[in-house]
Amino acid sequence: MTPALPRRLLFAGTAGLLVPLGGVPSRAQSTGVANPEITDWIVIAPDGEITLGLSQPEVGQGSYTVLPQILADELDADWQRVKVRFVTGRDAYKIAFKNEPAVQKEGASMSTTVLYARLRTPGAQAREVLIRAAAGHWKVTAGQCRADKGVVVGPQGQRLSYGALAGWAARLPLAASPPLKDPAQFALIGKPLARLDTVAKCTGAAVFGIDVVVPGMLYGAIQSAPSFTGSLTAIRNEAEILKLPGVRAVVRLPAVHVANEEPGSQHPGITQGPRHNAVCVVADRFWQAKRAADALDLVFDPGAGGDLSTAKIDGLLHTAMMADKAVTAVETGRPREILQERAASIVERRFTVPHVTHAPLEPVNATASWKDGTLEVWGPIQAVAACQDAIVASLGIKAEAIRLNVTFLGGSFGRKIVPDYVVQAVHASKAVGRPVKLIRTREQDLRHGIFRVNAGGRFRAVVDQRGYPLAVQARVVGQSLFGATRKSWLDQTPEGAWDESMVDGIYNQDYRLPNFLVETVDTPLPVPVYFMRSVGSTAAVFFWESFISELAHRAGIDQYDYRRELLSDNALARRVLDAVAEAAQWKARPGVVRGISYNCYVGRGGRFRTYVAQVVELAPAGDRFAVKRVFCAVDPGLVVNPNTLTAQIQGGIGFAMTTALLSRITFANGGAEQSNFLDYPLLAIDGMPEIVPIILPSDRPPQGFGEVVLAPLAPAIAQALLQASGRRIDSLPLPVEAFRRPA
Repeated sequence: MTPALPRRLLFAGTAGLLVPLGGVPSRAQSTGVANPEITDWIVIAPDGEITLGLSQPEVGQGSYTVLPQILADELDADWQRVKVRFVTGRDAYKIAFKNEPAVQKEGASMSTTVLYARLRTPGAQAREVLIRAAAGHWKVTAGQCRADKGVVVGPQGQRLSYGALAGWAARLPLAASPPLKDPAQFALIGKPLARLDTVAKCTGAAVFGIDVVVPGMLYGAIQSAPSFTGSLTAIRNEAEILKLPGVRAVVRLPAVHVANEEPGSQHPGITQGPRHNAVCVVADRFWQAKRAADALDLVFDPGAGGDLSTAKIDGLLHTAMMADKAVTAVETGRPREILQERAASIVERRFTVPHVTHAPLEPVNATASWKDGTLEVWGPIQAVAACQDAIVASLGIKAEAIRLNVTFLGGSFGRKIVPDYVVQAVHASKAVGRPVKLIRTREQDLRHGIFRVNAGGRFRAVVDQRGYPLAVQARVVGQSLFGATRKSWLDQTPEGAWDESMVDGIYNQDYRLPNFLVETVDTPLPVPVYFMRSVGSTAAVFFWESFISELAHRAGIDQYDYRRELLSDNALARRVLDAVAEAAQWKARPGVVRGISYNCYVGRGGRFRTYVAQVVELAPAGDRFAVKRVFCAVDPGLVVNPNTLTAQIQGGIGFAMTTALLSRITFANGGAEQSNFLDYPLLAIDGMPEIVPIILPSDRPPQGFGEVVLAPLAPAIAQALLQASGRRIDSLPLPVEAFRRPA
């Protein structure tokens, strides 16, 4: 029998931190219940404790605090009496992504942007209806009453708590358009409140997927085909494996992978083919399952992509960069004619970035319990709808028979949107008729995960007499993310389709360019890919800002001045550029080795615009240079919580340091070669630079932020290295030798 883990036991002592999907009881059922629901988001107990609904999974970004903070402010709640629970199942909890119907998931840095106004309204509705309930009780007008930190105060100073009023308020109709607070009245929005989940995460009370324990649970460990297109053909020692201590079953798992959406679907989800590409060993303990899985003697057919290699991928990039034809994404002015007329004076640079992987510290895992045609799942799930639909498609079960419990996520960066690991756990549970926790080891997670696409860039320009760009051609090539996962998102032209994520930060860039051509070329690959934090901008902005640095360097113009001139028509862009230059004392310390970069991160579908500028300082460290300090100026619109936003700046730059300096997936024999942090290292604490955040005040509503500070870092480091040694960097990760100090 599996021993319990008291501080991690699901639902034991952590009810305010982890709540299963299914949400709060409907308002129609509130009359007479112990804890009445006031709106879709708010439940108030008789003792005055307020439970606020959280629709977005907490993946470390701070939604667990920021979104309830918005609700609580409009509600005039006592922040010390607030609890949070995850809710689902209603349209109010869904977000629309570009051309798709609304779904419930965390992604695209849009949670606060989309939900800010949506949450203020139910908060104000609840406050208004509680005031009406109190006014009715006192037989006065609502205008004579006011709310104040969880109580309603009457004209004579009389007071009734929200808990005492909730039962009456739940019987009253909600105002369709309640009066919202003037921002000057905010008591919580804009304040640096401590995160609500910090204590639980520091003490071990918070439940992550890896911590889940349910009665009668077994454990599953898997072995997968070495190649992405591989198929299982034989298990040579299955009988011997079944005799090992603790082993209960050997389960063949169908191939599940990211797939393009069907017409009208809400998300890409995954598909399941007839082939099997993995085997799961189910045992009493995880170490027994893993030891048995490691001992499996498996035979795989490598499939059509068995010859995939890094050399082959690099060859495709080079061919695409030099191809005669490409798909035009943007064309303004006469770029082709000018480049042809002045071919002898063209400035050209080429760049490449490799595939990388998400590498969350918590490997993907899920616990599934299949019983009598019904299913319950616990795990770190980033996209509720995608997970449910993938199970329906794979198992043929009805959605109504599925209960999902979302835990905290120990990192994701987009990886845990794809529910392939959940489907595998469900298959294992169905095979043995008991709950199974399937954990992919780090090796299985890295080699058989989902990757960020590779990319190459070829940039050509003709400059005017002052050295500023007159005509620019920007071509980005590589595996198309939308082509692999979101064909309905591709922009269709007579020349073909183009993927905006490939040129994100280029086709929609802010610099003044009178003649501009942006092109793309898709190089399809069998590599499973999906959205990763900052999506395509990490590659595209590295290309673009490095090319701008090249033009400024050739012109002999200061990098800050060069960018400022190109942004002369954009006041918001110049504001962040000026702010970061001032904070870094760009003009006052001319001898410092540093680089500067700029980007405006445009949310999917144009939902937001967040302006970012960074200055990176290098300092000698023995015979090398090291990144000493990063200044980061941002205009994110209204900041709901400065603490969480500052943490996003710090965490985003740390993540960007890893991808800029260390991350690279290579391929051989149809699969990934890296397997763990020994050969796919992450940035260590001693490599983290000092971060200087500069958050600019703004009267714009909240803009997206979770991904926006990543892209400018690598080109700023590359520019600093150009200043230090004159060496031009054309690939990521930045080569180690580039940091050597000149003799």
